[in-house]
Amino acid sequence: MSELYHKDQYLREAEAIIISLYDEDGQCCIELDDDLFYPQGGGQKGDRGVLIIDGNEFRVTNTVKGKYGVGSLLLVEPEVPFELQDKKVKCILDWNFRFKQMRLHTCVHFHHCMLETVAGKPIPHPSTSSIEDGFAFNRYEGHTFDLAILDEANAKFQEVLQTNTPVITYPDKDKEGFRWWECAGFKIPCGGLHVRQLDEIGEVKISSSTKKGKITIKFTL
Repeated sequence: MSELYHKDQYLREAEAIIISLYDEDGQCCIELDDDLFYPQGGGQKGDRGVLIIDGNEFRVTNTVKGKYGVGSLLLVEPEVPFELQDKKVKCILDWNFRFKQMRLHTCVHFHHCMLETVAGKPIPHPSTSSIEDGFAFNRYEGHTFDLAILDEANAKFQEVLQTNTPVITYPDKDKEGFRWWECAGFKIPCGGLHVRQLDEIGEVKISSSTKKGKITIKFTL
């Protein structure tokens, strides 16, 4: 099984073969031999899109991890007839949704890096990083930020965001299935998808709030 989304996160269409097709709790589930669709994980939403099988269109409403955490499991509507197993499929990604997820995923990592840069020391990673459709947030628990540090980090984030600073992702040499994210000298474990360089993210609005000792920093495209 090939993870096409890691080989080229900008690939928008591909052909594959249905290797598993079944119903689970009233939901049509499909596994393909090549995975164009990224499965939900690490705060990033699962991909959406369309499958075309024998000229018929089926909508991919979500993508999650396959059985035993391996591969991608597509949740499809309407139900795909079981006799279509082993058929060739054309996969078409909802690119607008994927690209927003990639831009926001890079935001949550890079802003944390700017906080560490301004603070001049390592900062515990967010207790929660969540990526929604059009916005994302980092939530820090048990750690407070001086307002001046947060303002300076926001300014530095916006400044560097205008540059073509590269963003690199790659597999770990020793741990199978483990991947890394690198940008501007920072390195974070991450198996998600990201833009190739920071200026692809575009304009981002940053806001923050504090509740019950938890600081939430929100990024809106």
